[in-house]
Amino acid sequence: MKSTTALGFVAFAAIPIGLLLWNIKELNTSYVKRSVHIDISKIEKDLEDFRLESARLKDENNNLRHQLSIERDNAAGLIKETERLELRLANYRGSEGSQKDAREWTDEELKIRKEIQDLTSTIRDLPLKRNLRYRLTDWNEMISALSKMSGVVSEEESERQSRAYSAMGFVTPEVDVRARTLDLLQGQLGAAIYAGEDKILINKDATIKSSSDRTSLALEIARSLQDQHFGLMDSLNDWLYNDDAKLALWAVAAGDTNLFKIRFQLQSNVSATAVTQGPTKMSREQFERIPSFVREYYLFPFSLGDRFCQKLYDKDRWESVNKGIARPPLSTAEILHPDLYSKDDRKEPERFRWNINALDISEEGPIWNNVAGELGIALLLNQSDFLQRMAELGQPDILNMPDLVSKGIEHFSNRDGSKAAAGWNGDRYLVYANGNGKDGTDHVYWRSQWISEKDAAEFFQAIVKSIEFRRKIKLSDKEGEYTFDDPQDRYISVKKLNDNQIRVLDVGNKEFAEKLLDKFEPSSS
Repeated sequence: MKSTTALGFVAFAAIPIGLLLWNIKELNTSYVKRSVHIDISKIEKDLEDFRLESARLKDENNNLRHQLSIERDNAAGLIKETERLELRLANYRGSEGSQKDAREWTDEELKIRKEIQDLTSTIRDLPLKRNLRYRLTDWNEMISALSKMSGVVSEEESERQSRAYSAMGFVTPEVDVRARTLDLLQGQLGAAIYAGEDKILINKDATIKSSSDRTSLALEIARSLQDQHFGLMDSLNDWLYNDDAKLALWAVAAGDTNLFKIRFQLQSNVSATAVTQGPTKMSREQFERIPSFVREYYLFPFSLGDRFCQKLYDKDRWESVNKGIARPPLSTAEILHPDLYSKDDRKEPERFRWNINALDISEEGPIWNNVAGELGIALLLNQSDFLQRMAELGQPDILNMPDLVSKGIEHFSNRDGSKAAAGWNGDRYLVYANGNGKDGTDHVYWRSQWISEKDAAEFFQAIVKSIEFRRKIKLSDKEGEYTFDDPQDRYISVKKLNDNQIRVLDVGNKEFAEKLLDKFEPSSS
């Protein structure tokens, strides 16, 4: 009974407690619901505000980016315009004053010109020491500049040169050597020419956007670098009365630019087959009308100079080439035989430095005083051999021998005349006027030095054969001296003065021969 009562009491008491707990639970749940509802609304509002602000900032950022892009474009435009104006200003500053460009440079041309100049300096590894002066002009002025280059005689000297070359047998009497030389060089002239004194002339009709014209301009810039660093033009002009040494220096300079040309074409994406000649380029027929001696002689630097320079480049790259220009070969013999140049005991050839002020015969000085060199002698002898063979074959009208130096050193060296000229160690020839020099009749005194007695003997026999063919005579052997004496024609003497020295007299009469002997060989007269 008591248990039942107690249980009932507990149950009665639990009811209000449960109701109380239930109310508390409902109260907490309601509060939580209200609290959560309030926080979510705020967050949603804050989130919306953030989204709006983010969109505003994004728009503002995009606007700033757009403005920045505009400013960058403006800045790039200003930089480009500044560069353009700087190029134009540099061009105007480098102008020739009263000498104006034949036309206005385009902005693109100025830009390309600068790029070519910078690339040339980089490839050749030589900085510009002075600003170059460029000028657009016509072909006439370029040819005029070409005619004043070292190696091309003046108009005043032209007749004397032609007479001397004729008397020596290099060319026939009717040949104007200067005119034919200019014809040859004009045929090789490209869109530009370095005229010395930091000046480069460019043809107004050239398009330096083209491969050929870009290459031509680069070559002339390279020549200007040679001049600025090594005094090329002054060195060439220093070789008075020695065209052979001058030609050797030209060969190094030409070989240098040819090595550069290959590298320029590779680095500037210019075709290696691009020609650099301009509108003056001659046809093969015109080329072959150039007398063979003139053609072979004046193309020698461009034909064999690169072979010499390649040997230098293989030693110490551009540094060795630079030394080759600063300390050039002394003769074409060293170009033909590079080992002579590189020898430790390299010796200077015999110059026969006769006093220029004491060469008068009967108060008349020589009209020409020069050095034939190994190349000149080889061409003379090879030419005589060729013409004699043509005459024997019944084809005497064929006057020009085929190309020699342009076909390579092996082709040239294997010729009999080239073999007879090898061993050269110096020479000098003097030509005196004999009347008007008609038909190559001027007086010649020529002395040569040879490395060995054998070399001297080979030349002796070869020059006797050459003179006999050219003069249409027969020399008589008189105690080792081959002579021809005709009072109405010529007096000719070829004599060995010592083991290694040969003298040639080819004069109008014996009287003048005796005067020459009194002057240069007093002990033998």
